[in-house]
Formats: sequence, C-alpha cells, structure tokens
Amino acid sequence: MKSKHEPTAEQLHGSLQKIIYYNNENGYLIGSVLNGKGSSTVVGYLHAPHEGDEFLFNGVWVNHAKYGRQFKFSSYETKLPTSLAGIEHYLSSGLIKGIGPAFAERIVHRFGTSTLDILSHHPERLLEIDGIGQKKYTAILSALESLKEMQEVMVYLKSLNIATYQAVKLYKTYEKHTAAVLKENPYQIIDDVAGIGFQTADEIAKKVGVSHDSLYRLSSGVRYILDDACRSGGHCFLPAEELIRRAAELLTVDETKIESALNNAVAQGFLVEESNNIFPLKLFEAEDSSVRKIELLTRKHANPFTQEKLLNELKKIERFHDLEFDPKQREAILHAVTHSITILTGGPGTGKTLCVNGIIELADLLGLSYLLCAPTGRAAKRLAEVSKREAKTIHRLLEYDPMQNTFRRGEDSPLECNIIIVDEVSMVDIQLFEALLNAVSPESQLVLVGDVDQLPSVGPGQVLRDLIESKRIPTIRLATIFRQMHGSSIITNSHRINHGDAPEFTEEFQFIDADTPEKIREVIVQQCSTILPQNEQYNPFSDIQVLSPRNDGIGGVKDLNKELQHILNGTSRICWQGNERKFIMGDKVMQIRNNYDKDIFNGDIGRVAGVEKEAGKLIVDFYGKFVEYSFDQMDELVLAYATTIHKSQGNEFKAVIIPMTMSHYIMLQRNLLYTAVTRAKERLIIVGQKKALAVALNNIDVRERNTLLKKRLQKIL
Repeated sequence: MKSKHEPTAEQLHGSLQKIIYYNNENGYLIGSVLNGKGSSTVVGYLHAPHEGDEFLFNGVWVNHAKYGRQFKFSSYETKLPTSLAGIEHYLSSGLIKGIGPAFAERIVHRFGTSTLDILSHHPERLLEIDGIGQKKYTAILSALESLKEMQEVMVYLKSLNIATYQAVKLYKTYEKHTAAVLKENPYQIIDDVAGIGFQTADEIAKKVGVSHDSLYRLSSGVRYILDDACRSGGHCFLPAEELIRRAAELLTVDETKIESALNNAVAQGFLVEESNNIFPLKLFEAEDSSVRKIELLTRKHANPFTQEKLLNELKKIERFHDLEFDPKQREAILHAVTHSITILTGGPGTGKTLCVNGIIELADLLGLSYLLCAPTGRAAKRLAEVSKREAKTIHRLLEYDPMQNTFRRGEDSPLECNIIIVDEVSMVDIQLFEALLNAVSPESQLVLVGDVDQLPSVGPGQVLRDLIESKRIPTIRLATIFRQMHGSSIITNSHRINHGDAPEFTEEFQFIDADTPEKIREVIVQQCSTILPQNEQYNPFSDIQVLSPRNDGIGGVKDLNKELQHILNGTSRICWQGNERKFIMGDKVMQIRNNYDKDIFNGDIGRVAGVEKEAGKLIVDFYGKFVEYSFDQMDELVLAYATTIHKSQGNEFKAVIIPMTMSHYIMLQRNLLYTAVTRAKERLIIVGQKKALAVALNNIDVRERNTLLKKRLQKIL
C-alpha cells in the first residue's frame, strides 16, 4: 500500500532552457526546463544534455530545503524539437560537432521544419548549403553517425537498468562497442572504467545472464581480487590461501569452487602459481624477465680503462670545478663507468647529483656515450636542469607506441650508448623496469640512482629496495651530508626524521601549532595566500606546495584544494565544471595517471592555460608543453594546490607545507613524512599537532609488498 506521504510519480515535458549545473563525469544535471506552464527546476542523471533539447522526464516533485520545489527525475526520453527556433537552438548547441550557430541558422533557413528529418535520412543534402564543402560534410556526417550510435547504446544500457551516471562512463569508454563488451565480458569494465567496481559489474553480469556460480564469474572474481591487490597495494602476488579466502567472501560461494576457478585461470595462463603464490601473468613475467636480463648484464667484458687513466681524468674534473670528491663519491663515479650495473643511493644533500654529473663528465673525457632518463616528465626535467644535458622520460627514451601499447626499443632494437643513467628509481615499478632492461644492450652500463628510503612506486613492486636488499647488485650508499646552503636545515632534519629523531625547528624548518583540522586549514590558507608570498616573494602557484597524508576529511587534499582554489583563483573564469570540482583559468592541476599518448605522467603538475568550449577541450601547460584534454578526459586531472605525499615524488618546490593531525592517524608513517620533507628546497612548514608528528616519527610499520624479485636475484646470482 502506498504511503500518503510518498510523492506521486509524474511526467514533465519541456525543453532544457538552462543548464544550471552539470557533472561531466557522472551525468548529474540541475537544469531549468520550460514548458507550457512556465519554468521548472529538474535534477537527475542525464547523458550529454544541451540547452534547447526537449525531454519527457519521469519522476516526482520534491521540496528541497534550500532550493525549493524541484522535479527529481529517475528516467527520461529525448524528444526532438519541432519549432524552427527549437531546431536551430538544438543544432547550435554543440551536440553535432561541425555545426555551430552560424551553420545552424543556414541549415534551418534552407530546410525549415524538415531539418531534423533531412539530417537523419538525407544528410547528403547538406551539400546544397553554401560553405559546406566535402571536408565539412564528412565531419558532420561522422558526428551524426556517432550521435545515432550513442543514442542506441544509451537505450540498451537503460534496458539493463544501469544508472545514468554509470551509463555515461560506460559509453565514454567503449562507445559503439559498449553492448558487445557487456555481453562478452561484463567484468572487463572493472579494469577499464574508473569508478565502476566489481559489484556493479556483477549486477550487470546477472542481467545479461551470467549465473552466480558460473566458472566464468568465479574466474573473473579471482582475477579482480588479485589485480586490485596489485593495483592498490603494490603487490606482485597474493598467497593462494589468502586469494581464495578473499574471493570466497566477495563472491559468496564455497572456497572449493573458488579453488577450482583459480586452477582454471592458472591452467588457461591468465595467472601463474609459484610456491603457492599466485601472480598475474604480466607481473610474473616482469619479475622473471628482469632477473634474467640482470644476469646477462653481469656477464660483461672487462673494463678497458686502467686505474691510472681513470684517476687522472677524475682529477681533471676536480680541478676544473675546484672541488674534491669524497671517497664514496669517487667510488660511485668510477664504478659506474667500469661495471655493468651500479646502484647509487642516499638521502638529500649527500651528493647524488654531484656523482651523476661526475659520471657524465668522466664519460665525456673517456669518449663514452650516455643517455639520461627518469620515470616522470618533472623528474626528467629536473635531471636535465642539474646535468645540463638532455634527459627524457623512460617512456620517451624507449619510444613508447600508445597505439600498440608497446615500446619500440627492446631486445631487437636496444638503446645505442655506453651508459644509461636512470634517476628517481624508487618511482619505477616492476613492469617499467622490465621494459627498460629489455632495451639495455649487453655492451651498455646501467646506473640506477635513487633514494631507497623514499616511498615505493605507485605501481606494483619495490624495485630499488629489492635490488639493494638482494645484496647481489653493487650498491654505493652516500651517507655524509655535504650541501651547506640556504635550506640546509631541511636536509639535516630529513636525515634526523629518517633515523626516527625529532627535527630541530628553525626559520627554514618550522612547526606551527594548530589543534583542530579547521585551524590547520586556516593556517595553511594564510601561509599560501598571504604570509609566504609577502614575506618570501613566493608565487603561490609555482613555488608553494601543500602535501597532505590523506585525500579526504578536513585538512585532506580535496578539502584544501577547494579552499585554496577559492582564495587564490576564485575570480578567474570557469573553464569546466563537474560534480564536486571545477577547473578555473590558471588553476594548478595534476595528472593522476600515466597518459603515454600525451607523454604526461602520474604526478606531473601544470596550469590551466585555456579552453575551447565548442570543441570540448581544456588546455593545460605542463612545464612549457601545452596539452589538450577533451572534456571526457577530465578524470585524468585534479586540482593540485594540495596533493597527497605519494603524488609528490619526483617534484621539488621552494616551500612545502604539511598538515599533521591525529585524524590522519592511519597515514602517519615515518617514510611518508620523510618523503614530504625531502620535496622542499627552501622552506618546510609543518602545521598541526606535535603528537601527530611524534606518531609519524615512531611509526616504521611500512605495508610490506609481496614481491619475489629479491629472492630471485639471490637464487640466480
């Protein structure tokens, strides 16, 4: 029986007069609809709306406490406009790429109320209109076909009762292939579509006929559990017992059925079992291949240079720069040009950069060729700046082909040089490391540089740590702090933190007490917007970076970004708006996933430089490189006035501000604090509670990653 307080289902027909708010990511709309009775506010999920579109909405009237009476729709039907003004508005809305306001007016003037019928059934008649040549006609025809495909796909997704915001994401990912993907393998969407997890895929699978205990479903569930552990936890494998237990809980079936599905996935080659550990095939191959390549690299010919020759050339470098390398630095430089593999590690200020430059200059004097690279664009740019030589991202160096998802450089086409120097190796995951090793010629030397005490890579594995802890790869650890300059207390304190000692506060390394998350936020905003820009002449966009241990909550990245955007850039024009965020002209933004096609990587920071609304493109300036993003790629960007500490690796900033509160308790870890501190060059400010700082200093419990690279190296070398 229906409650007397339950709203009555109704229909509302009208044209979308104004889009008040629209989330490009999930399709949430707040709009003003005009019909014969006047104007009404509608709210709900709708795909790709344009002002002037006509709809039949199904929903209920509700009273919003702040915004008053609204029509909350749960479904809708698109209705084509019938009036000349409506048709012209519809065409000029940007719905069909290639038709703007001027062309819309000409088309409607020529065909009148028959316009939409002609576009649907006789589009060739567009050639009758002045200004529409063959090229323009072809572009419009393609857009019309895409529009028809989109409408057909959305109708199919609606038949599966898939929420509109999820349907929007599915269509953006697969376009005309959406239905085929869902029928063939609905679980594929877990990997391919951001924000759609196993539960959603499982619901779709039921609707397309996949049974609860089918081998297909259970195998997909097992692979999902494993992939998720590798993606979010950085693991290369899970113990079989743990994987079976987790999968049985998720899929609500008996463990014996899971074990059978697991065995099937192993038999088909999707997964690999080794010593009762289960690997995704690609990660097993990455570890195994890396070890075999390292073994080959260690079987090299003898060094052709005498010790006397090397020392004489090294003295020339010292005299030229009026410096003297200490014994460890000298050892690192000489080892790098005479041995197949060298690892150089150490904290800030210990001379890693000096050693890299020493290796480069010695190679020049010896007539050796070299290549420099780093995992991200920013890290490569920094390496180029300090070495005064060309440096590339690893992907660019290996000539990544985004169309084929492969590297052109590999065993059949190795890199042609004597020495390859890789910086920031702590950020390199096992798959990228494998690709790099594949491209290293047996005649080349490999020099791996990085701080092993930094956070591990975002992707699976802990390559640098495993290489060092295997004790099979020659490693020179620089421990003496040499850099004595402005900001040296930051360097000194970073080493104190790394050893668990409390930092000594100075003008350059400050602690500001703030008891509550709200007070922490207030202090951070003051520092970024007023105090540091006025007192130190720092640019709040390029010189200052807030690094928070966590994303959510007051004082988290999302909260701080919203506040800092408003204070620092609130008067600029909006370029794009989503549900909980917007991008404004000049905004500081960060790329949050590797985009090899654009040659932009996870953690790269840029500024919003422009927008082409008709073309649906946002333009971002990354270190002088202008990159275009279509509006459906906005999930690759986030505001970056504040970022997580994890995302800051490979970057350096004049001033770093770190909020620290007990509300961040689960993230208060020593290596996290150490990584944040080492991002600062001139100023480091911790804002928060000293108790939280003490917890971080004493917490050395790092989440262990499941890898076998170390053991494989110990076994084979």
